[in-house]
Amino acid sequence: MVRVGIIGASGYGGGELIRLLKAHPGVELVGFSSRKHEGKPLSAAWPQLWDEGLFATLEEVLGRAEVVFLALPNGLAMELAPRALEEGSRVIDLSGDFRLPPEVYESWYGIPHKSPGLYREAVYGLPELHREELGGARLVANPGCYVTATTLALAPLAAEGVLQGAFVVGLSGVSGAGRGGEGTFFAEVNENLRPYRVGGTHRHIPEMERNLGRLVAQGPRVKTHGPVGEVRLSFVPHLVPMTRGILVTVEAEVDGDWNQGTLDELYGDFYVGEPFVRVLREALPETKGTYASNRVDVKPLYEARTGRVMVFAALDNLVKGMAGQAVQNLNLMLGLPEETALPKEGLWP
Repeated sequence: MVRVGIIGASGYGGGELIRLLKAHPGVELVGFSSRKHEGKPLSAAWPQLWDEGLFATLEEVLGRAEVVFLALPNGLAMELAPRALEEGSRVIDLSGDFRLPPEVYESWYGIPHKSPGLYREAVYGLPELHREELGGARLVANPGCYVTATTLALAPLAAEGVLQGAFVVGLSGVSGAGRGGEGTFFAEVNENLRPYRVGGTHRHIPEMERNLGRLVAQGPRVKTHGPVGEVRLSFVPHLVPMTRGILVTVEAEVDGDWNQGTLDELYGDFYVGEPFVRVLREALPETKGTYASNRVDVKPLYEARTGRVMVFAALDNLVKGMAGQAVQNLNLMLGLPEETALPKEGLWP
Protein backbone atom coordinates (compact mmCIF):
# COMPACT_ATOMS: atom_id res chain seq x y z
CA MET A 1 0.00 0.00 0.00
CA VAL A 2 1.38 3.39 -1.05
CA ARG A 3 0.66 6.25 1.35
CA VAL A 4 -1.01 9.19 -0.41
CA GLY A 5 -2.15 12.60 0.81
CA ILE A 6 -4.12 15.54 -0.54
CA ILE A 7 -3.34 19.19 0.05
CA GLY A 8 -6.28 21.41 -0.80
CA ALA A 9 -8.95 18.83 -0.10
CA SER A 10 -11.91 21.16 0.32
CA GLY A 11 -12.13 22.15 -3.35
CA TYR A 12 -14.08 20.16 -5.92
CA GLY A 13 -10.96 18.42 -7.23
CA GLY A 14 -9.84 17.50 -3.71
CA GLY A 15 -13.25 16.10 -2.79
CA GLU A 16 -13.38 13.99 -5.94
CA LEU A 17 -9.86 12.72 -5.22
CA ILE A 18 -10.96 11.57 -1.76
CA ARG A 19 -13.94 9.71 -3.25
CA LEU A 20 -11.77 7.90 -5.80
CA LEU A 21 -8.78 7.18 -3.56
CA LYS A 22 -10.90 5.72 -0.74
CA ALA A 23 -11.90 2.96 -3.19
CA HIS A 24 -8.36 2.39 -4.48
CA PRO A 25 -6.99 -1.03 -3.45
CA GLY A 26 -3.33 -0.05 -3.90
CA VAL A 27 -3.12 3.09 -1.77
CA GLU A 28 -3.79 4.27 1.75
CA LEU A 29 -5.15 7.81 2.13
CA VAL A 30 -3.12 8.99 5.12
CA GLY A 31 -4.17 12.63 5.24
CA PHE A 32 -6.03 15.49 3.63
CA SER A 33 -5.64 19.16 4.46
CA SER A 34 -7.55 22.40 4.08
CA ARG A 35 -6.72 25.71 5.72
CA LYS A 36 -10.43 26.53 5.92
CA HIS A 37 -11.44 23.24 7.57
CA GLU A 38 -8.31 22.28 9.53
CA GLY A 39 -9.23 20.15 12.55
CA LYS A 40 -12.82 19.67 11.40
CA PRO A 41 -14.37 16.35 10.29
CA LEU A 42 -14.42 15.52 6.60
CA SER A 43 -18.20 15.86 6.57
CA ALA A 44 -17.82 19.59 7.26
CA ALA A 45 -16.81 19.98 3.62
CA TRP A 46 -18.09 16.77 2.05
CA PRO A 47 -21.30 15.38 3.63
CA GLN A 48 -21.52 12.69 0.94
CA LEU A 49 -18.26 11.04 2.08
CA TRP A 50 -18.28 8.58 5.00
CA ASP A 51 -15.05 8.99 6.92
CA GLU A 52 -14.30 9.67 10.58
CA GLY A 53 -11.02 11.43 9.76
CA LEU A 54 -10.30 15.09 10.42
CA PHE A 55 -8.75 17.64 8.10
CA ALA A 56 -5.06 17.53 8.95
CA THR A 57 -2.38 20.20 8.85
CA LEU A 58 -0.17 20.69 5.84
CA GLU A 59 2.81 19.44 7.85
CA GLU A 60 0.99 16.27 8.87
CA VAL A 61 0.11 15.40 5.28
CA LEU A 62 3.65 16.05 4.04
CA GLY A 63 5.08 13.98 6.88
CA ARG A 64 2.93 10.92 6.18
CA ALA A 65 2.54 10.69 2.39
CA GLU A 66 4.77 9.10 -0.23
CA VAL A 67 2.72 10.70 -3.01
CA VAL A 68 1.12 14.12 -2.56
CA PHE A 69 -1.71 15.53 -4.66
CA LEU A 70 -1.69 19.34 -4.79
CA ALA A 71 -5.29 20.42 -5.44
CA LEU A 72 -4.59 24.11 -4.96
CA PRO A 73 -5.26 27.41 -6.73
CA ASN A 74 -2.71 28.49 -9.32
CA GLY A 75 0.41 29.97 -7.77
CA LEU A 76 0.54 27.85 -4.61
CA ALA A 77 1.82 24.53 -5.95
CA MET A 78 5.03 26.14 -7.19
CA GLU A 79 5.80 26.97 -3.55
CA LEU A 80 4.87 23.60 -2.04
CA ALA A 81 6.13 21.20 -4.71
CA PRO A 82 9.85 21.84 -3.98
CA ARG A 83 9.28 21.18 -0.28
CA ALA A 84 7.38 17.94 -0.91
CA LEU A 85 10.03 16.70 -3.33
CA GLU A 86 12.83 17.56 -0.89
CA GLU A 87 11.06 15.51 1.79
CA GLY A 88 11.00 12.49 -0.54
CA SER A 89 7.42 12.60 -1.79
CA ARG A 90 6.33 12.39 -5.40
CA VAL A 91 3.92 15.11 -6.51
CA ILE A 92 0.88 15.29 -8.77
CA ASP A 93 -0.11 18.93 -9.28
CA LEU A 94 -3.68 19.64 -10.39
CA SER A 95 -3.05 23.36 -10.96
CA GLY A 96 -1.46 25.02 -13.97
CA ASP A 97 1.85 25.79 -12.27
CA PHE A 98 4.04 23.26 -14.11
CA ARG A 99 2.17 22.79 -17.39
CA LEU A 100 3.86 25.61 -19.30
CA PRO A 101 7.38 27.04 -19.58
CA PRO A 102 7.78 29.62 -16.78
CA GLU A 103 7.95 32.61 -19.13
CA VAL A 104 4.76 31.49 -20.92
CA TYR A 105 3.06 30.77 -17.60
CA GLU A 106 3.90 34.22 -16.27
CA SER A 107 2.57 36.00 -19.36
CA TRP A 108 -0.79 34.16 -19.34
CA TYR A 109 -1.38 33.67 -15.60
CA GLY A 110 0.11 36.96 -14.42
CA ILE A 111 1.97 35.23 -11.57
CA PRO A 112 5.77 35.25 -11.17
CA HIS A 113 7.00 31.65 -11.22
CA LYS A 114 8.84 30.78 -8.00
CA SER A 115 10.15 27.34 -9.07
CA PRO A 116 11.13 27.73 -12.73
CA GLY A 117 13.78 25.01 -12.53
CA LEU A 118 11.21 22.35 -11.71
CA TYR A 119 9.38 22.82 -15.00
CA ARG A 120 12.09 20.86 -16.82
CA GLU A 121 11.50 17.89 -14.50
CA ALA A 122 7.71 17.90 -14.67
CA VAL A 123 6.03 15.31 -16.90
CA TYR A 124 2.84 16.42 -18.61
CA GLY A 125 0.11 14.16 -17.24
CA LEU A 126 -2.05 13.30 -20.24
CA PRO A 127 -1.67 9.49 -20.25
CA GLU A 128 -2.91 8.97 -23.80
CA LEU A 129 0.11 10.93 -25.07
CA HIS A 130 2.72 10.66 -22.29
CA ARG A 131 2.20 7.18 -20.85
CA GLU A 132 5.81 6.07 -21.24
CA GLU A 133 7.18 9.14 -19.41
CA LEU A 134 4.89 8.84 -16.41
CA GLY A 135 6.34 5.66 -14.95
CA GLY A 136 9.48 7.33 -13.64
CA ALA A 137 8.03 10.74 -12.87
CA ARG A 138 8.58 12.53 -9.57
CA LEU A 139 6.49 15.56 -10.55
CA VAL A 140 3.42 15.39 -12.79
CA ALA A 141 1.59 18.40 -14.22
CA ASN A 142 -2.01 17.19 -14.41
CA PRO A 143 -3.95 18.92 -17.24
CA GLY A 144 -7.46 20.26 -16.79
CA CYS A 145 -10.81 19.71 -18.42
CA TYR A 146 -10.96 22.01 -21.44
CA VAL A 147 -7.38 21.17 -22.39
CA THR A 148 -7.91 17.42 -22.08
CA ALA A 149 -11.10 17.46 -24.16
CA THR A 150 -9.66 19.71 -26.88
CA THR A 151 -6.31 17.92 -27.08
CA LEU A 152 -7.87 14.48 -27.37
CA ALA A 153 -10.41 15.77 -29.91
CA LEU A 154 -7.63 16.96 -32.23
CA ALA A 155 -4.68 14.69 -31.39
CA PRO A 156 -5.13 12.23 -34.28
CA LEU A 157 -5.20 15.05 -36.84
CA ALA A 158 -2.18 16.74 -35.27
CA ALA A 159 -0.16 13.52 -35.11
CA GLU A 160 -1.01 12.87 -38.75
CA GLY A 161 0.57 16.23 -39.59
CA VAL A 162 -2.54 17.68 -41.24
CA LEU A 163 -3.83 20.02 -38.53
CA GLN A 164 -3.27 23.71 -39.28
CA GLY A 165 -5.54 25.29 -36.72
CA ALA A 166 -8.98 25.05 -35.15
CA PHE A 167 -11.96 26.99 -33.86
CA VAL A 168 -13.06 25.50 -30.52
CA VAL A 169 -16.36 26.17 -28.76
CA GLY A 170 -16.29 24.88 -25.19
CA LEU A 171 -19.18 24.47 -22.75
CA SER A 172 -18.55 23.82 -19.07
CA GLY A 173 -20.59 22.97 -16.01
CA VAL A 174 -20.28 25.38 -13.09
CA SER A 175 -18.04 23.12 -11.01
CA GLY A 176 -15.31 23.78 -13.56
CA ALA A 177 -15.06 27.30 -12.18
CA GLY A 178 -14.18 26.10 -8.69
CA ARG A 179 -16.05 26.15 -5.42
CA GLY A 180 -17.79 29.47 -4.96
CA GLY A 181 -16.93 32.93 -6.16
CA GLU A 182 -18.55 35.80 -8.00
CA GLY A 183 -20.19 34.77 -11.24
CA THR A 184 -21.10 31.26 -10.10
CA PHE A 185 -23.91 32.03 -7.65
CA PHE A 186 -27.17 30.25 -8.37
CA ALA A 187 -29.07 33.44 -9.21
CA GLU A 188 -26.46 34.34 -11.85
CA VAL A 189 -25.99 30.89 -13.38
CA ASN A 190 -29.53 29.49 -13.32
CA GLU A 191 -31.35 29.74 -16.67
CA ASN A 192 -28.37 31.54 -18.14
CA LEU A 193 -25.74 30.71 -20.76
CA ARG A 194 -22.82 33.02 -21.36
CA PRO A 195 -19.40 33.12 -23.01
CA TYR A 196 -16.40 34.30 -21.00
CA ARG A 197 -12.70 35.11 -21.51
CA VAL A 198 -13.18 35.44 -25.26
CA GLY A 199 -10.96 37.11 -27.84
CA GLY A 200 -7.98 34.81 -27.34
CA THR A 201 -7.58 35.63 -23.65
CA HIS A 202 -8.31 32.29 -21.97
CA ARG A 203 -5.17 31.04 -20.21
CA HIS A 204 -5.61 27.46 -21.41
CA ILE A 205 -5.04 28.45 -25.05
CA PRO A 206 -1.21 28.20 -24.95
CA GLU A 207 -1.45 24.79 -23.29
CA MET A 208 -3.77 23.46 -25.98
CA GLU A 209 -1.54 24.86 -28.72
CA ARG A 210 1.61 23.37 -27.16
CA ASN A 211 0.00 19.93 -26.81
CA LEU A 212 -1.06 19.91 -30.44
CA GLY A 213 2.22 21.46 -31.54
CA ARG A 214 4.12 18.62 -29.86
CA LEU A 215 2.10 16.13 -31.88
CA VAL A 216 2.73 18.02 -35.12
CA ALA A 217 6.48 18.09 -34.45
CA GLN A 218 6.97 14.67 -32.83
CA GLY A 219 4.17 12.42 -34.08
CA PRO A 220 2.08 10.26 -31.74
CA ARG A 221 4.93 9.36 -29.33
CA VAL A 222 5.51 12.77 -27.81
CA LYS A 223 7.88 13.89 -25.07
CA THR A 224 6.97 16.64 -22.63
CA HIS A 225 10.11 18.64 -23.37
CA GLY A 226 10.56 17.70 -27.02
CA PRO A 227 10.14 20.02 -30.02
CA VAL A 228 6.90 21.93 -30.49
CA GLY A 229 5.40 22.84 -33.85
CA GLU A 230 3.00 25.71 -34.45
CA VAL A 231 -0.75 25.23 -34.23
CA ARG A 232 -3.06 28.21 -33.78
CA LEU A 233 -6.56 27.92 -32.42
CA SER A 234 -9.42 30.17 -31.37
CA PHE A 235 -11.20 29.18 -28.18
CA VAL A 236 -14.59 30.43 -26.99
CA PRO A 237 -15.65 28.97 -23.61
CA HIS A 238 -19.18 29.15 -22.22
CA LEU A 239 -20.58 28.62 -18.73
CA VAL A 240 -23.60 26.30 -18.74
CA PRO A 241 -26.17 26.00 -15.90
CA MET A 242 -25.32 22.40 -14.99
CA THR A 243 -23.15 20.97 -12.23
CA ARG A 244 -20.48 19.09 -14.14
CA GLY A 245 -19.42 18.14 -17.64
CA ILE A 246 -17.43 19.51 -20.57
CA LEU A 247 -18.40 19.48 -24.24
CA VAL A 248 -16.21 20.88 -26.99
CA THR A 249 -17.25 21.38 -30.61
CA VAL A 250 -14.26 21.87 -32.89
CA GLU A 251 -13.99 23.02 -36.48
CA ALA A 252 -10.56 21.86 -37.63
CA GLU A 253 -8.45 23.41 -40.36
CA VAL A 254 -6.83 20.44 -42.08
CA ASP A 255 -4.82 19.66 -45.19
CA GLY A 256 -5.84 17.00 -47.71
CA ASP A 257 -9.06 15.39 -48.86
CA TRP A 258 -11.23 13.74 -46.22
CA ASN A 259 -14.42 11.79 -45.91
CA GLN A 260 -16.20 10.11 -43.02
CA GLY A 261 -14.56 6.77 -43.65
CA THR A 262 -11.00 8.10 -43.55
CA LEU A 263 -11.74 10.13 -40.40
CA ASP A 264 -13.23 7.12 -38.63
CA GLU A 265 -10.24 5.00 -39.58
CA LEU A 266 -7.74 7.63 -38.40
CA TYR A 267 -9.42 8.09 -35.01
CA GLY A 268 -10.08 4.40 -34.52
CA ASP A 269 -6.45 3.51 -35.18
CA PHE A 270 -5.08 6.33 -33.01
CA TYR A 271 -7.14 5.40 -29.96
CA VAL A 272 -7.20 1.62 -30.35
CA GLY A 273 -6.64 0.00 -26.97
CA GLU A 274 -7.03 3.23 -25.00
CA PRO A 275 -8.95 2.35 -21.83
CA PHE A 276 -10.64 5.72 -21.38
CA VAL A 277 -11.23 7.08 -24.89
CA ARG A 278 -14.28 5.90 -26.80
CA VAL A 279 -14.53 6.86 -30.47
CA LEU A 280 -18.21 7.03 -31.40
CA ARG A 281 -19.38 5.88 -34.82
CA GLU A 282 -23.06 6.82 -34.87
CA ALA A 283 -23.96 8.76 -31.72
CA LEU A 284 -22.63 12.18 -30.76
CA PRO A 285 -20.88 12.85 -27.43
CA GLU A 286 -22.97 14.32 -24.63
CA THR A 287 -22.05 15.29 -21.09
CA LYS A 288 -24.57 12.98 -19.41
CA GLY A 289 -22.93 10.03 -21.14
CA THR A 290 -19.64 10.60 -19.31
CA TYR A 291 -21.04 11.89 -15.98
CA ALA A 292 -18.94 10.61 -13.02
CA SER A 293 -16.73 8.50 -15.33
CA ASN A 294 -13.09 8.79 -16.36
CA ARG A 295 -14.05 8.37 -20.02
CA VAL A 296 -13.79 10.74 -22.95
CA ASP A 297 -16.23 10.30 -25.83
CA VAL A 298 -14.94 11.57 -29.19
CA LYS A 299 -16.69 11.81 -32.54
CA PRO A 300 -15.04 13.08 -35.74
CA LEU A 301 -17.46 14.25 -38.41
CA TYR A 302 -17.00 15.11 -42.07
CA GLU A 303 -19.56 17.67 -43.15
CA ALA A 304 -19.99 16.78 -46.80
CA ARG A 305 -21.98 19.88 -47.76
CA THR A 306 -19.18 22.28 -46.77
CA GLY A 307 -16.17 19.99 -46.78
CA ARG A 308 -15.42 20.84 -43.15
CA VAL A 309 -13.90 18.49 -40.58
CA MET A 310 -15.54 18.76 -37.17
CA VAL A 311 -14.83 16.94 -33.91
CA PHE A 312 -16.94 16.65 -30.77
CA ALA A 313 -15.65 15.53 -27.35
CA ALA A 314 -17.30 15.17 -23.94
CA LEU A 315 -15.93 14.35 -20.48
CA ASP A 316 -16.64 14.88 -16.79
CA ASN A 317 -14.60 17.89 -15.74
CA LEU A 318 -14.10 16.60 -12.18
CA VAL A 319 -13.04 13.08 -13.17
CA LYS A 320 -11.15 12.75 -16.47
CA GLY A 321 -10.82 16.53 -16.49
CA MET A 322 -9.24 16.64 -13.03
CA ALA A 323 -9.20 14.09 -10.18
CA GLY A 324 -9.72 10.92 -12.23
CA GLN A 325 -6.90 11.85 -14.56
CA ALA A 326 -4.70 12.46 -11.51
CA VAL A 327 -5.46 8.94 -10.24
CA GLN A 328 -4.78 7.56 -13.73
CA ASN A 329 -1.38 9.28 -13.56
CA LEU A 330 -0.83 7.87 -10.07
CA ASN A 331 -1.45 4.34 -11.35
CA LEU A 332 1.09 4.79 -14.12
CA MET A 333 3.65 6.34 -11.75
CA LEU A 334 3.34 3.37 -9.39
CA GLY A 335 3.29 0.69 -12.10
CA LEU A 336 -0.29 -0.32 -11.25
CA PRO A 337 -2.95 -1.27 -13.80
CA GLU A 338 -3.99 2.01 -15.35
CA GLU A 339 -7.72 1.47 -14.84
CA THR A 340 -7.50 0.80 -11.09
CA ALA A 341 -10.26 2.57 -9.11
CA LEU A 342 -11.43 4.51 -12.16
CA PRO A 343 -14.98 4.14 -13.53
CA LYS A 344 -15.51 3.76 -17.25
CA GLU A 345 -19.28 3.85 -16.96
CA GLY A 346 -21.22 7.08 -16.58
CA LEU A 347 -24.33 7.71 -14.47
CA TRP A 348 -27.71 8.09 -16.18
CA PRO A 349 -30.03 9.93 -15.74
